[in-house]
Amino acid sequence: MDAAWALQEAIYTRLTADQSLRALLGDPPRIFDQPPPEATFPMLILGAGELKPYAGIEGAFEHLFRFTAYSRWGGRRECKLIAGGVRLSLQDAALTLDGHRLIQSRLVFEDQLKLREPDIYQGVMRYRFVTVPEAQVAA
Repeated sequence: MDAAWALQEAIYTRLTADQSLRALLGDPPRIFDQPPPEATFPMLILGAGELKPYAGIEGAFEHLFRFTAYSRWGGRRECKLIAGGVRLSLQDAALTLDGHRLIQSRLVFEDQLKLREPDIYQGVMRYRFVTVPEAQVAA
């Protein structure tokens, strides 16, 4: 399986199973790759990603992955709570990937913004993941 897709599947599985995120995002949690047109707030979007070879380890890849939380709750609190839940779930995570091994999971940055719409706040997070093919680890 492709490393990028295996990673996204593992991230989705981890986040949707997280009880703190379920408390914030509903059950089932509103975590989307592409939100439905009439999605309810708050929600978390698994967003844009960047993939590049990881120098020094044959077959390894560095994945930069963006998560965006949207909230209509008055202020930044809900976005910060969602970002905190993502951080607790993914920082130094030991995710199981199909055909690959995750060797690093780190927060790069986090920011909360007020959008132009008067009642929408946005929490943006970027994570860095490094994967290596399972066959490479076994060798």
